[in-house]
Amino acid sequence: MKNKSIQQEFKQLLALHSFATHRYLLAISGGIDSMILLDLFRQTSANFQVAHCNFQLRGEESNGDEMFVREYCGKYNIPFHSVRFDVAVYQRTGNYSVEMACRNLRYDWFEEIQQQNQLDVLVTAHHLDDNIETFLINLSRGTGLKGLIGMQIYNGKIFRPLLNFTKNDLLAYAQSNEINWREDATNATDDYTRNKIRHHITPVLKQLHPQFDENFLTSLNHIHGNYQIIQQQIEEIRTNLFSGDNPIQIEISQLKKLQPLETYLHYLFEKYGFYSSKEILKFLDAETGSEIKSATYRLIKNRENLLLQTREEENEEEITIFNDLIEINSLNLKFVKSINPHENATEIVDFTSILFPLKLRKVKEGDYFFPIGMKGQKKLMSKFMKDLKLSKLEKEKVWLLCDQKDQIIWVVNYRLDERFKTTKTSKNFLNITVC
Repeated sequence: MKNKSIQQEFKQLLALHSFATHRYLLAISGGIDSMILLDLFRQTSANFQVAHCNFQLRGEESNGDEMFVREYCGKYNIPFHSVRFDVAVYQRTGNYSVEMACRNLRYDWFEEIQQQNQLDVLVTAHHLDDNIETFLINLSRGTGLKGLIGMQIYNGKIFRPLLNFTKNDLLAYAQSNEINWREDATNATDDYTRNKIRHHITPVLKQLHPQFDENFLTSLNHIHGNYQIIQQQIEEIRTNLFSGDNPIQIEISQLKKLQPLETYLHYLFEKYGFYSSKEILKFLDAETGSEIKSATYRLIKNRENLLLQTREEENEEEITIFNDLIEINSLNLKFVKSINPHENATEIVDFTSILFPLKLRKVKEGDYFFPIGMKGQKKLMSKFMKDLKLSKLEKEKVWLLCDQKDQIIWVVNYRLDERFKTTKTSKNFLNITVC
């Protein structure tokens, strides 16, 4: 397919991506593609090591692959790493196909090896036929434009120097350079999705269009360029409409001006793990306080705005305060007992009216107190906080200072309880200062 030889392009790509400063980890299975990759690297002065995964799916054949790569690396003094996986055990931890289980296992392990050995770039032997198969798989799954971009030669983490070459290109190279490799018998079966595409779909496409490989590569470059333009436009819109940091605030009325709205919602929120634009579209008209979650973010409806905040582990820990009193650094609070009230105190409580130990805790459903300066009791969630117009996120951050009987002394930073206020007869005081 290529006018330029595999060796020439490989050397140019290494130079382009700073091979002299990178330390590489090569993923080598023992098959023709990976052994060509290993042969090409061996002819350079690049700093690299080899990793081999034995998934034990083909019995002694799998062990033979491992031994083959191990002996090759031993012959040329190449640092070698290997691991054996029980794929079936891993599959039981989630709803994983064999393909997905193997993928997760190997990439997690590659990352471990890279960290342990300070190897900054992973190298794989993916080629153009692999990219065609990935494109067709993603097309069938409806993954959208991002899924149709396919794999890139270098994305900052993974380097794929053979990506522009076809399987036939690699086979010709292996034969002319007398490269030995191991055949995987499962590649000839239709047990996996990729194999079905490889055996029954791409041959038909190449038969219909003799220049299919070149045309596909051209189309893929066009799609990638178009996607980059879209991302630039989306970032400009995100800069204009998304304000603040954590939470990010988004005005719903401004979002609704974007057309086609569902498409914009997809690109604006996929970055935060929200992939269903239909769900977000419906959420725009949800009730205040409604919430949807991705794996990493929360999206909350707050009146005329959306609040986008990272998901953090909720800290439900209660903080106990004994009679000797303490300074709560995490909440910037300081408690001091005195016979005279402190002028600089944020709140002052009648010390004799409280029962120790005290505790600081978060709000619970059904909490009520007697706000100072107001008549009667008020439910915290349904009345007091509603009157303050606190958002759902702001409500979650409210702490309560309670006594031994769990009576609320102070809604921290908002209102003292009438039952614990100082009077003219107070002789001992608890001074609370926000530091």
